[in-house]
Amino acid sequence: MASVPLTDRYIMAARLKGYLNKHAEAVALLTEALELDPGSARLLRFRGHRRISIGDYAGAADDLRTAAGLLGRVEDEYEMYQPEVEKDIVSLVLGRPGEVRPQHLPDSDAAGDPAALDRYMTTLHTSVWYHLGVAQYLLGDFAGCVPAFREAENTARHQEGVVAAQDWQYMALRRLGRTAEARAVLDRFRAIDLAAEEHFVGYESRMRLYTGELTPEDLWATLDGDDLRTATQGYGLGNWHYCNGDTEKAREVFEAVLRTGVTHAFAYLAVRAEYARDPDFTGARASGGKD
Repeated sequence: MASVPLTDRYIMAARLKGYLNKHAEAVALLTEALELDPGSARLLRFRGHRRISIGDYAGAADDLRTAAGLLGRVEDEYEMYQPEVEKDIVSLVLGRPGEVRPQHLPDSDAAGDPAALDRYMTTLHTSVWYHLGVAQYLLGDFAGCVPAFREAENTARHQEGVVAAQDWQYMALRRLGRTAEARAVLDRFRAIDLAAEEHFVGYESRMRLYTGELTPEDLWATLDGDDLRTATQGYGLGNWHYCNGDTEKAREVFEAVLRTGVTHAFAYLAVRAEYARDPDFTGARASGGKD
């Protein structure tokens, strides 16, 4: 009977806790795992992610910087998303370890089974860089997060990861007033064939807003009452209004994001971080003006 490695079991258990919105318990499990396997880039990646979820952005950035420093010695590997992980957790609980798919498929193994990649949507290296960028952004370190998101863009194997990394880069660059670099991000986005992939959560619509393909009204009309999409797209829209000088409209959109109650979404956390830095959201807007 096939066995599931202990590190994988810890990660699966921590991911289940995360799905149940018990993020602190997920962090505790991953901390326990790191005591058994210190210096694991994989464990640091997942603990960094969950430390974001509990608002420990500095701790998350520390974990993810450490993980990033290890990547040069770690073969990249594919990671599953929630639906597939849930199936394997059920198999594990029911005593069917032979039905549990590899949770982390190294590139060298994936090369021999290209069809298996249909169920994997990101990789360890991309996840480390992306979550490091998110942690830095939430800390207000807009300059520091840009290189991390660029690494996430460069290492992403799927368009969803590419577009998400581009979006966060664009938002940070607008905050910094680095409009020429922000326009270069939009140029890279325009080169993508969006019809080739359907695994998007809303970042592509935000990017189409930034390019002028969609109006704010067009973007808002696509939400259809979906709270996750409202949170994800709403933060980008609010940030766009803010960078274009309309603080009142930005605040209105940010309040709509908070009303969704989707507390695990990075966009929701980004609004909370904005208000933590400026409770009345009345501070001076980023320089750079309109694109």
